[in-house]
Amino acid sequence: MKLQPECVSCLIAQVKTISEMLNLAQPKKVAVLQETMNYLDSANYDGCTPESMGELWEILMTYMGETDPYAAIKSLCNREAMKMIPSTQNKILLAKDPLDVALKYAIAGNLIDYGLEKPVSIEEQNAQIDAIARTSFAIDDSALLRQALGQAKTLLYLGDNAGEIVFDKMLIQHLLSAYTNLTVSFAVKGTAVLNDVTQNDALEIGMGECARIIENGDGSPGTVLPRTSEAFRQEFADADVVLSKGQGNFESLGGVSKENLFFLFTAKCGTVCNEVGVPKLSIVCMKNRPN
Repeated sequence: MKLQPECVSCLIAQVKTISEMLNLAQPKKVAVLQETMNYLDSANYDGCTPESMGELWEILMTYMGETDPYAAIKSLCNREAMKMIPSTQNKILLAKDPLDVALKYAIAGNLIDYGLEKPVSIEEQNAQIDAIARTSFAIDDSALLRQALGQAKTLLYLGDNAGEIVFDKMLIQHLLSAYTNLTVSFAVKGTAVLNDVTQNDALEIGMGECARIIENGDGSPGTVLPRTSEAFRQEFADADVVLSKGQGNFESLGGVSKENLFFLFTAKCGTVCNEVGVPKLSIVCMKNRPN
């Protein structure tokens, strides 16, 4: 999904929001915004929004004294999400269709996103996750996903945000119970970016208990294949099924040539909603539509 003109204003707004969240001094905020405008003047508009945001993040980091400024926020999101495990697991186990409910909670967890222009509070997100998980899929290719998983031996699960990964883990645990021949690899970012999950974040919630954790070699808030490592690209190519979580992964991977690639996300911005034809805050389980 190419960088759209309307994405430019969102990128600028995100940079402003991030500068505030990271408590940059006013002169640094001004300098970051000026560098952002200079970058956008010559940005690759044939690329995707996550690619541009990854490069803008690199600019932001030149003004920071730490490599993972969202570390405390991510850990808090993980801890808060883990408080929901008992009730969520109970709802999944008691459901008529446990996989359907597990999928919906994993997608509803996509609401936990401090990369948004106006991120919600933890109290708001916890109140909304249950509600979103009770809605119907706006796009429902889950039958195709089940069919693919039934024939698969390997699943590559592309992680998105901290906090959200708690629900990813519950989904993975259910998939391993339902598809006993399946082995799972869980992909995290190679370097910290926004609140996207890194190896440390995945280890914090025990993801290694059910999946092999691998790094993708890049720091874009998505999966921009040309920027990832050769080892990751091989994992991506070899996987029987790829489950791609979040808008950023959809924006960077939508339309690529890959069989059995499925996108799981909550549609949170107008551009993505228009691209897939769903209302805002819809939940989507969609098989890739190659270009």
